[in-house]
Amino acid sequence: MKKRLEKIIDELNISLVERESHTRLALLTALAGENMILVGPPGTAKSEISRRVAEVFDTKYFEYLLTKFTTPEELFGPVSIRELERDNFRRKTEGYLSDANIVFLDEIFKSNSSILNSLLTILNEKVYHNGNLKEETDIYSIISASNELPTDSGELMALYDRFLLRVVVDYVREPAKLLLLEDKYRGISQELKLDREILEDVARESRKVEIPPHISNIILNLKEKLDEHFRDESVSRIQEKVSDRKLVKSIGLLKTSAHTNGRERISITDTLLLLHCYWNRMENRDVIKKYLFEEIIKLTDEDVKNYENISNVWTQEFNGLFMEQRIDEEGKPFYYDMDGQLVNLSYGDIHVRDKYGEYIHFKGHADYVKVLAELGKFDHGYIDSGIVTDDGRIVWNYEFSPVEVLTSPEREVEGYEKLLVKGNLKPATIESYEEYMEVYRMTSPDLIPKIEGIRRNVEEESREIRKVSNYLEDVRRSLGAENLWVAGEEMEELKILVEKTYEGMRGSLEKLDEVLRKIDSAKASVDR
Repeated sequence: MKKRLEKIIDELNISLVERESHTRLALLTALAGENMILVGPPGTAKSEISRRVAEVFDTKYFEYLLTKFTTPEELFGPVSIRELERDNFRRKTEGYLSDANIVFLDEIFKSNSSILNSLLTILNEKVYHNGNLKEETDIYSIISASNELPTDSGELMALYDRFLLRVVVDYVREPAKLLLLEDKYRGISQELKLDREILEDVARESRKVEIPPHISNIILNLKEKLDEHFRDESVSRIQEKVSDRKLVKSIGLLKTSAHTNGRERISITDTLLLLHCYWNRMENRDVIKKYLFEEIIKLTDEDVKNYENISNVWTQEFNGLFMEQRIDEEGKPFYYDMDGQLVNLSYGDIHVRDKYGEYIHFKGHADYVKVLAELGKFDHGYIDSGIVTDDGRIVWNYEFSPVEVLTSPEREVEGYEKLLVKGNLKPATIESYEEYMEVYRMTSPDLIPKIEGIRRNVEEESREIRKVSNYLEDVRRSLGAENLWVAGEEMEELKILVEKTYEGMRGSLEKLDEVLRKIDSAKASVDR
């Protein structure tokens, strides 16, 4: 089936420029039994896309350009004179919209109320009210087009909501390509066309496709985030809420995508189709993309930075064990005070107190703890002031405190990023642990507990980062598989983002692995 669809897609795109993603989505829409609207200026091949997709199926096709003056007779057929003579109101629908299988309606939002009501019934129930009779329609898909979208929340929005897919069509970005066209479109080869039996088989098998738990989480979390984002009316005047109906229908679309790609489970690549389902206003497409990509990756940029900061902290925490603090002629150690000035005052002198009389530790103390707390590691503790080495570089020491760290504004003094800026050079470490032992005369019982404490924390961080990295590795593999229906640009954009995030996490993991190697070396030296 997939090979056949690939050939169909190739034929659909003969002599079309920059319309491959549009024809793919239109074909998927018909296979899924859904409806799609193409939004864009005149002369962008919207009607041509619809006609070509209709040729894929051995079916009846109906198309019409709507205006505010279009009458029901033009769409649904003339009134039957014979039935009128019998006091029955009937239309002769053969050859008109309700008799078709694939329908294209151009400028659909210019239709009047009398037509809108009938279209809504057909879209909702696939039923046409012919007089007092309810006639079942056999419409697979309605593809519509418009130069503009509804700007209010009235009956046009009700109609708009019935189109699951919304696809933007713009003018060709490289017009020169239009002058180089050589092949001529001659229609879809007869042996490639799809009949009713195939469509029914696609529908039946698609319903069997599984939804893995992580895919369910992506979809439901995306819906929740979008509902929350657009809850504020100031964000968008047009309702952007993902309705229950749209949610269910979008899952059906993803199942059809999975089946026609030869899979029994929905994959991450299928979820990219939601980029064409969950927006009403074009300016909100980037919002959908942002939240969808975040759900796929499971991390924001801030999360990645936090992991990087954590790996840096534990690297310097370990290096700090083997660091000489700069002292003056009298043997007093140097510190940076709250204003970043180099001083050698006592602990109490270089710290300030909050209004509760408690010490606010060195600048950035609160932010440092918040970074750890966000990852669920620590909810209390303090950090002593940054120390200064002989060559002027900065280090800091981390110690536990039974006093819970307050995050009140009084305690959020500066940011711990400030200290990182001042300490942008690597700390000066003593390469030889034996030399360190001799200089400080530290005994093994003093050093080993500190090393072991760092090891436990580093191992915990490593496990978490490795878990995230393994998930991203699975995502990378998923994105490596071809998907018939997903545009190359969207796939490449996600691949780049996943790769960047993956490399960031691997970098953090490598730093922690290096700390573990140093710990093993240090323990071996101490034991000797």
